[in-house]
Amino acid sequence: MVSSGISEVVGATILLVIAVALSLLIFGYFYGYLESLGYSLANALGGSCEFSIMSTAFNTTGSSITSVGIALYNYGNKPCSISGVYILNESTIYPVSVASNCVTNPLVRLGPGQVVILNFPNLNIPYSTNYLVRVVSCDGFTAEKGLGQ
Repeated sequence: MVSSGISEVVGATILLVIAVALSLLIFGYFYGYLESLGYSLANALGGSCEFSIMSTAFNTTGSSITSVGIALYNYGNKPCSISGVYILNESTIYPVSVASNCVTNPLVRLGPGQVVILNFPNLNIPYSTNYLVRVVSCDGFTAEKGLGQ
């Protein structure tokens, strides 16, 4: 008797490949969620870096922003290391200053209850009235405020 179709070995191999592919898809989907959940739990258990932008100020020359000043306040219970300052609008992000190594050389370290004023001279950013200032800490906390507010 002649049988038609695929052999049992080929069928098992195809099922194994399908199972591995599906498991990789599921792992990839949930990996980002589990990673962010882990960071959230670590911050909840160990305290988190929490700060706000109290105010921002800027100077212009012609149609360019030439300097920016930012007042930060750490209202959390953990020191904050600042990794980056950005000026952005709906279409463009201008990195004002970014730490090359957040662990050893952050832009500034804020202790709990501390206020720090950051000054960034010698900028050349096209002036617009709808910019936001975004400050990011080394552990991912972010604060935003309108430029000049």
